[in-house]
Amino acid sequence: MRNSHRSASSVVTLALSAVVVLASRTASARETSAVDDERGGVGEGADAAAGEQDNDAIEEEAFGPRSNLRTRAQEVSFDASARSLELAGNVRVDSPPFHLTSQRIKLTRTRYGIEIVGKGSLAFCPCLGTPLKVDFDEAIVAPPGDLILKNPTLRFYNVPILPLPYFWLRSDEKLGVLPPDIAYRGHDGLYAGGGVHVPWKSHGQKNALDLRGGAYVLRGFVADARLRTPSSTTKVRYDRLPGGGASVGGPNDDDGLLVDARGATSSGELGMSWDADVLRGSRGIASTTELDAASRRWDRATAEGVLRGGPFVVSTAMRTITRRGGELTDVGAAGPVTSIRASGAAGTAVTYDMTVEGGALRTSDGTRSRDTLSFARAEGGARAVGSLGALEASVSLRGAGDVAKDATRDGTDRAGSARAHVGVPLVRRFGSEANDPWVHVLDPYVESAILHAHGNNLLGVSAARGASGIDGTAPIATTGFTTTLGRWSSREAVELGGAGGLALASRLTRSGVRPLARGRAAATLAWLGIAGDVATVRGGDDDRENGVAAVGRVRLGRSDGLRVLTNVAARDGLDPVLARALVDAPLEPASGFLAAEGTTGGAGLVVPWAHSVTTSVGADGDLTHRELVAARAGVELRDRCGCVTLRVMGAHRLGREGVDVWLALDFAADR
Repeated sequence: MRNSHRSASSVVTLALSAVVVLASRTASARETSAVDDERGGVGEGADAAAGEQDNDAIEEEAFGPRSNLRTRAQEVSFDASARSLELAGNVRVDSPPFHLTSQRIKLTRTRYGIEIVGKGSLAFCPCLGTPLKVDFDEAIVAPPGDLILKNPTLRFYNVPILPLPYFWLRSDEKLGVLPPDIAYRGHDGLYAGGGVHVPWKSHGQKNALDLRGGAYVLRGFVADARLRTPSSTTKVRYDRLPGGGASVGGPNDDDGLLVDARGATSSGELGMSWDADVLRGSRGIASTTELDAASRRWDRATAEGVLRGGPFVVSTAMRTITRRGGELTDVGAAGPVTSIRASGAAGTAVTYDMTVEGGALRTSDGTRSRDTLSFARAEGGARAVGSLGALEASVSLRGAGDVAKDATRDGTDRAGSARAHVGVPLVRRFGSEANDPWVHVLDPYVESAILHAHGNNLLGVSAARGASGIDGTAPIATTGFTTTLGRWSSREAVELGGAGGLALASRLTRSGVRPLARGRAAATLAWLGIAGDVATVRGGDDDRENGVAAVGRVRLGRSDGLRVLTNVAARDGLDPVLARALVDAPLEPASGFLAAEGTTGGAGLVVPWAHSVTTSVGADGDLTHRELVAARAGVELRDRCGCVTLRVMGAHRLGREGVDVWLALDFAADR
């Protein structure tokens, strides 16, 4: 539950989680005339104002001057001796964040709060009853932010889902019970749990600690703690399920530990930050439903002290790096790291960034054997842009390298790229839009580039990023053109480009010079979004010297409407260094992008059937090996005011058996 956003989200829960919600006592929402029908009210114009004043006076007499409870009805009667109100006809009672409707109820002031007798309905937003409400027989409103219901029944679009004998809702600023977790987690089976919400304030700032616990049916349990402060978030989850991990023969195959913590504090030029992304144990990897988290190679944790001055940032940190999924107590490498970072602009034509770091890490190979690894790393880049008459030129440089040494090994990793571009842009403006005209740019150009990577990945097991694991040098020279038509203020544009050239000799190839061709298409329009690059090289005797590389993303349909989304990345025949140079891939791409030969891709469909209902489906796969990587589907339901959003999702991912289903219920923060 994200209480700071008045959210009742509960990952992998069933409908029961929609009943127990923490709601903020500051809730409010703007109504539209179509949402709340007040036919038969106290009157219109002056009569309505007089009626509201009389009603306010009655409420103050019955419930006290400090009560935030407000009522509306066609008929109102007041019993002064009993301090009670009886309301009939289109009754509405507002005590934010709770909103109740009925045809006839009686309100009485008691020592516990305002007692409501009579059948009615509860909603969490002034857009009453859609999509979520709770019918009840009696209720007690105890401001600020407490509500007790007798015989409540949860209804979703008036369909009864879950009846209960009693139910107690509390503000997120008070100690309370969290939504129960009743989940079906694929191969893990049925899971049930609950928790408590512990809020407090410090120096006027809200803080909250959520403590959860639960058990899998017949075996295993989970303990979960989440801390939120104005400057940090921390999540710690321990998951134990006998036989639930991908067994590798270790003593902790059944145990998983997740730590996700980040935050920062600062005072003037001094600051401190921390960041931990840790998933330990084979059970930890098997239990997560997130493919990205399961596929990461390293667990990292850093605590850093920072001193800022001008463009420089100097920091000293303690860093820990361990291979993801290892034993709970394993530490691959840990020690102090010092770094200097700088970024900025040199004049109006040059921008730059630079990082230099070094340290000494105590390493372990999983046994008692320990050693110290000393390392240094540098990374930086610069881009310069200038013009001479009709010519425009740009030069960009990017490089990264590291060196490491321990008692028995030493090694280096390095990667670098350079690109020079000279063009003659021809610009034409046309159209009647004075403030945002259509602009057509035709840019013939010549370009040369080189990408180099080499290393033994010694740092890949310890000090941090290392190189991407590919090896080679790819120099290319091309000439071509781009043509762009766009309206820059509205960010609408279409771009097409093509080029031909030569892939020059490298130490990985036997061919001296090979022809190449490149194409690019990009569009950002209301109904279309495209970003794609394709390149091919021919002429070598070795199959690895010839082939195709392509990357692309396509959106067909409006970004907030019916849309189809696709993505693809492919490499066939080319060595990975040349493939990345041809499609302008990042210097150190995540997850070995284009490092493995083959084709991967995905597609998704989003259908907004109405303002209140949206469905989505999607899947990603390894097309070369005909293997499904991940599949997902979901339904999103919203009320008319946007106060409540209910999401029901199902997903399956590679490396995790079965299908996972979860439900999330969110309350908008600004209603």
